[in-house]
Amino acid sequence: MTFYLRTWLAGLLFVLATGAVAETPSPITAPGIVLQSIGIYCRPEIASTEAAPDTALGYINMMAAQPEFVFRQTTVPARLGVSFGLLVVADRDMTGVRVLTWKPGATSPDTWTTDIFADEPKMRGFVFEYEEELLTGPWRMEAYDGEARLYSVTFDVVPGSELPGVTSDCNLLS
Repeated sequence: MTFYLRTWLAGLLFVLATGAVAETPSPITAPGIVLQSIGIYCRPEIASTEAAPDTALGYINMMAAQPEFVFRQTTVPARLGVSFGLLVVADRDMTGVRVLTWKPGATSPDTWTTDIFADEPKMRGFVFEYEEELLTGPWRMEAYDGEARLYSVTFDVVPGSELPGVTSDCNLLS
């Protein structure tokens, strides 16, 4: 057996034995919840902020309009200015929906509450604004109506150098 083939086989056996290749789970939605868009979107215009004391920053940004999704993927580069998330539509009104964001290595999620109205798209996203937010690994966004999970979407955030052409600056895209 050649050196290269032995090396390749040893690597394959390591991956199989340790589960070193992790796959991002597929999005999950409850009945009546439609995942309309997912991925990286154009840098949003922020209309205001809303208090969210159980988040790292203590607030969430409220967008002026629904953003345009330009990369429909769950692999996201960890770079300042990159915006990623999802857009859902529900078939019913729900008040006091708990929204959670699990960041890599966190022991508890960022959490806040919002309302979802029937047939009105609801945006859920994140913008890398600060260096300390550039955490690579799985980022999971979920929402719950009481104990019922409405959706769960996991994004695989990778070092920014791995996806050089993926950006939220839509002025640079042609």
